[in-house]
Amino acid sequence: MTRLSSSPVHHQQRMEEATFARNGTLIRSTYALKMTVGYAVLTMFLAGCFPGCEQTQRRNENHETTRLTLLCGGALRPPIDGLDDPGEQGILARFRSRYPEVAVETSYGASNLLLGQLKLTQAGDLFFPGDDFYIQEAKNEGLVYATRTVARFVPVILVSHGNPLAIQSVSELASARVRLAVADRRAAAIGRITPEIFEKNGVSFDRLDNIVFTGITAPEVAQAVALGHADATITWRPVAVQYPQDGTLIEIPPEDNVFSELVIAVLETSGDKEAGLMFADFIAGPEGRKVFQRYHYDAD
Repeated sequence: MTRLSSSPVHHQQRMEEATFARNGTLIRSTYALKMTVGYAVLTMFLAGCFPGCEQTQRRNENHETTRLTLLCGGALRPPIDGLDDPGEQGILARFRSRYPEVAVETSYGASNLLLGQLKLTQAGDLFFPGDDFYIQEAKNEGLVYATRTVARFVPVILVSHGNPLAIQSVSELASARVRLAVADRRAAAIGRITPEIFEKNGVSFDRLDNIVFTGITAPEVAQAVALGHADATITWRPVAVQYPQDGTLIEIPPEDNVFSELVIAVLETSGDKEAGLMFADFIAGPEGRKVFQRYHYDAD
């Protein structure tokens, strides 16, 4: 049993920006020749070392702003927006600092509902659900242009503070003495895999008769426990740690658990796929992964 701690998270030190230098050779020729060669070498250097740099430079010169819409699972909001950690920036703020010419607007919700919205409207630039299952579904619809793997969601048991019912395993959640909260399997990623976790622990989810609350997202079922409307739930670890005063986290052994890969997709419906790839590469890169680690995601 792991008691949630309210101690501050040690922040990662900011990455120092790399500086580039290139030793040139002295060309004993005319001024025009030196200028021509220098311009050609600089152009080749930028084009070869910084994909997308030419377009970024052109946007900056023209003071243009590319706007991207990110359809994002609700449980992913803290690292994206930088919530509950005023000393650090979230993904959006860090990306905008690096690429001021690209603005990312977010639409949060349950993963399956966002997928349904995407199918219906055929609109959006980026899709970041709580499970790669929904990415595969989007691929089957021909909606995905490219993907990047970002991190992994790990389910845990969240019980009332202090664990008064002494719950230690998934199988104990089926007890009639436990008021259970679950996420809707038709809406949320955690709801989709919760039945799989129960089945893996020898419990038929469809035969449970102690469910007292059904939520749309992982934060909703965690709040049900925190507010005393339920005794226990299965939710994501990054969600559970947000309730240090109102809940106690119980780890599920890896062999009894079902993990969820977090994959971001650049969509075929995007009006600027290159800008979308810039964001996907950033969030899946070293700086993006450090933000997710700070919020207790498995992002090694």
